[in-house]
Amino acid sequence: MKLSPATIGLGVSMTIGYGTLYYSFSVLAPEIAGEFGWDESFVFAIFSLGLLAGAVSAPIVGRQIDRFGARLVMSLGSLLAALSLVLLAQMQNAWQFAAIALAAEFVAIAVQYDAGFAALAQRYGRQARAEITLVTLIAGFASTIFWPLLQWLLTWMSWRDVYLVLAAMNLLIALPIHLAMPKGVQGGIRMVGPKRLPENTHETKTVSPDMGQRPADRSAATDRRPMVLMAISFAGGGFVMSAIGAALLVLLGDLGFAAGTATFAASFIGPSQVGARLVEYVRRSLFSPPLTAIIAAVAITLAMVLLCLTVVEPWPIAIFAFAVVYGIGQGLTSIVRGMLPLHYFGPDGYGRRTGALSGIRMVLSAAAPFSIIWLNERLGPAAALGCLVLVATISTVAMLALVRSKPGAETERLQSR
Repeated sequence: MKLSPATIGLGVSMTIGYGTLYYSFSVLAPEIAGEFGWDESFVFAIFSLGLLAGAVSAPIVGRQIDRFGARLVMSLGSLLAALSLVLLAQMQNAWQFAAIALAAEFVAIAVQYDAGFAALAQRYGRQARAEITLVTLIAGFASTIFWPLLQWLLTWMSWRDVYLVLAAMNLLIALPIHLAMPKGVQGGIRMVGPKRLPENTHETKTVSPDMGQRPADRSAATDRRPMVLMAISFAGGGFVMSAIGAALLVLLGDLGFAAGTATFAASFIGPSQVGARLVEYVRRSLFSPPLTAIIAAVAITLAMVLLCLTVVEPWPIAIFAFAVVYGIGQGLTSIVRGMLPLHYFGPDGYGRRTGALSGIRMVLSAAAPFSIIWLNERLGPAAALGCLVLVATISTVAMLALVRSKPGAETERLQSR
């Protein structure tokens, strides 16, 4: 497959979007708290509220992408992201920090995965699977790049100057990439104001080797059951991943693992995540999108079970196995979020649907760190891990129900033989 420069550029801009507006917070928050004498819990509480602001903005951004196109929305997102980071560098008190941080997370959705996936869906239609995978493969290195970069920058400049550097990245790198995105879309659909009209009825019926072809009826677009099941599964997975991202090292410490062992094991998550995405990109025709979604959900659940086994006995091999399996599930889940709505509903209204799904997922993701830490403090790590196993299981069951009620195109083709 010929790599699209526009898709590679989008992967770079997504890396910047996550690195400057998400991963930067965990590095810079202690510096901010130290300068103003704030508790770190206050700073992270503002960040969690910012994630809720992102949940509010997700459906709004999705609708604007459907109406005006991804290029305009993502370009404005880069401008607003740069502005919010500049303002963070200038803020002087808690009220200013809270307001600007909330605004930054509110606009972040316009320069992260959901907006990028919508851009690819508009351009490639049902053939966007490979492009979505490539973008997540590139942006999967966001934490690997930005955490050490930010630590290095802090050795010779203040956190305020670091925020200015991050603003410049959005303005000088991400913005030109978004402005250079094609205005039109491929696959026979062109943006025309708030509506998209087919240019060629024959092109809209083209069968994609990656995404398959859905039956030519409107039941999938109007049936709410697939959306509900998809929302439950995505939200459950988001809850688990947010909790693990924020509280894994705390949980492992309370389970009796040494800090070095826990950190070393956790470092296996990143390579496993990228490895899973690379396999999906190279062998994307091997599994249909629904089957890939099931594999991702089952992997997350199995990882939680492996982690829960350490409650009985803190075996190091168990947390290493957890890290590898969890990394696979997390890596595939990011891809599934982009390609599964496209597979079931097609590119029409993609931004609106993914915005609604993201809003629900982000609400639960914002609540996860507080919920799991509270359970851990009050009832112990066994209760916290038991909660994660339960939520992951619900996510998997919802995904299985979705695939069973609305089988993928590949399954339908096999059944028709």
